[in-house]
Amino acid sequence: MNGQAGGDIVTIHDVAREAGVSISTVSNVVNGVNKVSPRTRKKVLRAVHLLNYIPNVNARMLKTRRCNTIGLFVSSIQGEYYTLLAQAIHRECIRAGVQMSIHVGNNSTGEEVYAVIASSGVAGAIIMDEALDGPWVERLRLRGLPLVFIDRELVGPLISSVIIDNYRGAKQAMDYLLGLGHRRIGFIRGLDNRDGQDRYRAYRDSLRARALPLETAYILQGFFEYEIAYRAVRGFLDGGLTLPDAFFCANDETAWGCIRALAERGIKVPKDLSVMGFDNIVMSAYYTPPLSTVINPVTELGTRATQELLRLMDSPHAAPGRGRTLMPEMVLRASCAERTA
Repeated sequence: MNGQAGGDIVTIHDVAREAGVSISTVSNVVNGVNKVSPRTRKKVLRAVHLLNYIPNVNARMLKTRRCNTIGLFVSSIQGEYYTLLAQAIHRECIRAGVQMSIHVGNNSTGEEVYAVIASSGVAGAIIMDEALDGPWVERLRLRGLPLVFIDRELVGPLISSVIIDNYRGAKQAMDYLLGLGHRRIGFIRGLDNRDGQDRYRAYRDSLRARALPLETAYILQGFFEYEIAYRAVRGFLDGGLTLPDAFFCANDETAWGCIRALAERGIKVPKDLSVMGFDNIVMSAYYTPPLSTVINPVTELGTRATQELLRLMDSPHAAPGRGRTLMPEMVLRASCAERTA
C-alpha cells in the first residue's frame, strides 16, 4: 500500500510537490515515458523513494482500456446458469484479445459493490448485481467506466443493458399449462430479483386472466436452488393439502428438486402432476422425466453483453448506450401432460 511513516496514503500529487515538478512529469517518469531530462528524472525518483510511493496500477490500466480486463460482477455463482454466462463472456473476451475477471458480491451493499468495481482496475464491467443501485451507477459512469447491465434496463452515456423477457417466457409456460386443462397450478418462486419477480408476476397474471384463484398454499419458496425447492415440496406434502394439477417452477433446478420430492412420495410426473421449469439448463433434458421448460438464451445473453461492452470501450468519448431484449421460447419434453380428471 502507498504510505508515509504516519500511514497516510501517498498520491502522485505528493510526489510532484516533493520533487517540485508537475503531475504529468511524475506520471512520465513512473510510466517510463522518455520525455524527461536525467536531472528531473533523478529528482522524481528520489521523491518516490523518500515517500515510499507505489504507482496506481489500476489507473494505468484504465488508460489502456482494450488491452486489459473486462470484469463480470455478479451476486452469486450458484448453478449452471452462471457457469454458462461466464463461459459465453470468456469466449468473447478471447476473441477480442482481452482478459476477464469474475467478482462475486455475496449479499454486498450497493456501496460495497461500487467500491469493488471502482478499485478493480477493469476497463469495463458487465454487472448482474441488483445491489448496485442508481447513485452508485452514476458514480461509476462519472468515472468514465463503460457498463453493461444484464437483466436490468439501464441505458445512458457509456451504459447499456441486455435483458431477457422473463415475463413473456413465463406467460408462455403458464398458457401452455392452462391449455392442458390444469387449473390448480402451484408456483415455486426464485429470488426476489428481476428474474424472480417477472416470472412470478406472469404466473399471477395468468391465473387472474382466467379468473382462477391465487392459492397461497400452492406458492412455495425455492430461491432458485435445488435443495431448498426439494425441502419446500417435502414440507408441502407433509401438510396433507390437496395436490395441485401442476407446478410451474421459477428455474430448472427448483423443478428437479420438486420432481425428486414428488417421486419419493410415489407421485408420478406427469401422470399425477405436471412440472414445468425455466432456463433449459443442459441437465434438464436428462431428468426423469425430461423437463418441459422455457429456453433462457443465457449464452446469447453473455455474448451480446460482451460485444456491447467492447463497443462502448472502443469509443473515445462517452458513447451512447443502448438496450437489447432477448426473447425466450419453450421446449416441450415429457414432464407435462393433459389433465385427465
